[in-house]
Amino acid sequence: MNRLVVSLGALFFFLLLGAQLLSSPDEAFAGGPDAGKSASSTSAPTSVVTPPPGPAPTPDPHAEFHSKSAEELEKLYTRGVWREGKAVFSDWKALDVFLKYARGYRPEQPIKFSHFIHVTKNQMECTYCHSGVNKSHYATIPSVELCMGCHKLVKTDSPEIKKLKKYYDEKRPIEWAPVYNLPEHAHFNHERHMKAGVGCQSCHGQVGKMEVVEKVSGLKMGWCVSCHRERGVSIDCATCHY
Repeated sequence: MNRLVVSLGALFFFLLLGAQLLSSPDEAFAGGPDAGKSASSTSAPTSVVTPPPGPAPTPDPHAEFHSKSAEELEKLYTRGVWREGKAVFSDWKALDVFLKYARGYRPEQPIKFSHFIHVTKNQMECTYCHSGVNKSHYATIPSVELCMGCHKLVKTDSPEIKKLKKYYDEKRPIEWAPVYNLPEHAHFNHERHMKAGVGCQSCHGQVGKMEVVEKVSGLKMGWCVSCHRERGVSIDCATCHY
């Protein structure tokens, strides 16, 4: 009797094993750590998760200048300058070596202000900042309050704007380094020249293309007198020396 029970149990066991082998042979003999998993779990396609695109790289606003040589930049800046800023044909820049405010002079400023970004990129008018250029002797320098009118909201995290805000909070004017500086015995009237149709570029060059403002014309007496003669303007000494 016991032998019969054992035999029937063994037969039943082998029948179950055979049924399992016939129903899923791939699972029974699949090697590796995934053996024994259901067919639905192994045959399901793996979905590829694409990470969200990161922020687009910020274009370099100064790329145009990085790709140009010093000679190319000089030609760019001096475009439109009357007589290339020379008093006479023999007025070479090498002769200005002993002058403090010679052509090419570009002092470091307390804040790195880019005329290229403001004028060329953002299309700001010169008279928005230099409001006195067409109604007074002086072009006038914009006040800190005028700058902060925009930069309370624009690029507030910029290190240069933080410098600007410090001047604003301390109620101090920015001590800009002069680029064009006439001697005290000579006077230049911006309003008179603007009304006569003399453009800013005639004396200052392409300031809107400059990252750092530099002096492109010598402003020597011979340069001014030659311009007056060519345009039929008085060259009397009292015109400028008064």
